Amino acid sequence: MPLFRSSTSSAPVQPRSWLRRHKFFAAAVVVVVVAAGLAVWQPWEPCGNGMRTVGTSSDCVGIDVDNTSFGDNDATRDLRALIDEHNAKVAGQDSVTVVVLDNMTPSTQTDSIDAKQVQHGVAGALAAASRANTEQVARETSPQVKLKLANYGASNEEAEVAAQAIIDARASERIVAVVGLGQSLSHTRLAATRLSDEGLAVVSGMASADDMNRRFQDDSTHTERFYRITPTNIDAAKAAVGYLKSRKGKLVLVHDTNSGDIYSRTLAEAFRSAYWTEFGERPGEEDYSSPTDLVGISREKYMEDMFADVFARICTEQPDQVYFAGRGADLAVFLKTIASSGICVNDLNLDVITSDDASALVHRPLPEFAPKRVRVFYTSVATQGQWDHADPPQPDSQAQYRKFEDAFNRLGLTDNDPLTDGYAMSVHDALLVATAAARGFEAPAENYKQVSNWIKKFDCKGPFSGVTGEIAYQNDTARQGNPVGKAMPIMRLEPNGHPVQESLVWPSGQPFGPQSCE
Repeated sequence: MPLFRSSTSSAPVQPRSWLRRHKFFAAAVVVVVVAAGLAVWQPWEPCGNGMRTVGTSSDCVGIDVDNTSFGDNDATRDLRALIDEHNAKVAGQDSVTVVVLDNMTPSTQTDSIDAKQVQHGVAGALAAASRANTEQVARETSPQVKLKLANYGASNEEAEVAAQAIIDARASERIVAVVGLGQSLSHTRLAATRLSDEGLAVVSGMASADDMNRRFQDDSTHTERFYRITPTNIDAAKAAVGYLKSRKGKLVLVHDTNSGDIYSRTLAEAFRSAYWTEFGERPGEEDYSSPTDLVGISREKYMEDMFADVFARICTEQPDQVYFAGRGADLAVFLKTIASSGICVNDLNLDVITSDDASALVHRPLPEFAPKRVRVFYTSVATQGQWDHADPPQPDSQAQYRKFEDAFNRLGLTDNDPLTDGYAMSVHDALLVATAAARGFEAPAENYKQVSNWIKKFDCKGPFSGVTGEIAYQNDTARQGNPVGKAMPIMRLEPNGHPVQESLVWPSGQPFGPQSCE
């Protein structure tokens, strides 16, 4: 009998478990498994497939392959379910994709484009894609077309990132063209140049600056595959001067000197030229410079200080008209300055005329000008019911518009008059032009570099019939991608911000026809 009893039971000793004996190997396996999982699911990455954040911004830039979100500032969130529904209906292995590229996350602090304008443009593209797959508005109804969205971020600053993301996804998503590109900024030209160099046709809906069709940082060469739906600033200036002929008076040109804003710069240049051609004299001028980067002050406050000085000088000249060559966001501040200034109180009777970026003011009440008398006019790219004002009547274009309006209304947008700013109509036509070109030949996804050649076929003898009018291009590198003879509505803003169409004009003074290309 043992002198001492064991403190443990007499049960047989158990061998150590496999995990205990191979704990270092097991730990390594866990690490590998977790790492593999995180490679697929990355909780720290807020962006979906095809996108990423840049710098300190939380906005997602790139192509939204899976139709998720561009982040908290996403202007298209209300359309996501409709886009999913549309793409789910697309049939056929030969289907293709058209991408809408724009600033999908506009900043209220720095951008002159409004979230509603972006939404209207995407809605127009969605209506076009739906019609293209169910109606014979872009040749036949096949191959069917899917819609994808891409974002180059606030101020279009991540154009390089977005363009590369589209290029990387081109083959897998069967991309045949990129449309949208809604503002004439240097970064917009960068995106157009990169995409064109990779063989993709680019059709802008709203970029009207005359040199938007030139390569980024190379004004001597034109971007081979760039096209647009909107009339150029030269056309808009001609239309404005033609409208001013019957209201001749003393005029001052107020223009932005920001070198990065090619819309404002080319609009001022075009107006000077058109005014000289028509009246044989130079207008008076006052310039200002809009900011690119601000710290600790809003764009609006900065521009209030800038325009106070500009308006003081205008008061001394007492013009009858001001032509404003600048962004709509800055126009709003300019008008506010006129209304609030204590000078020229009782003797100001002024018409302010500008171009299509004034659509940013639609449905926003104008400042209270009284006792000053101020009216605001602008040339628009397109607007709701514009063909009702055509003289002479344009029955074919009016019929095209009515079919489009029916399709667009079925989307069920709830904001006021989503067709008045022209974005929906222009991007609608951009997508249909691209789709019709891609359907002109076999296997467009594999032969996507040929889409541009088929857009060129829309000329004065065989234009594309869009809701914004006949769309035709000339075989002239100096005018690469510029539509000829496009109609433009002349709009007047009422005090409550409601736009009223005054007339419909053409740059040459007569409607589009075979002579437009002569």
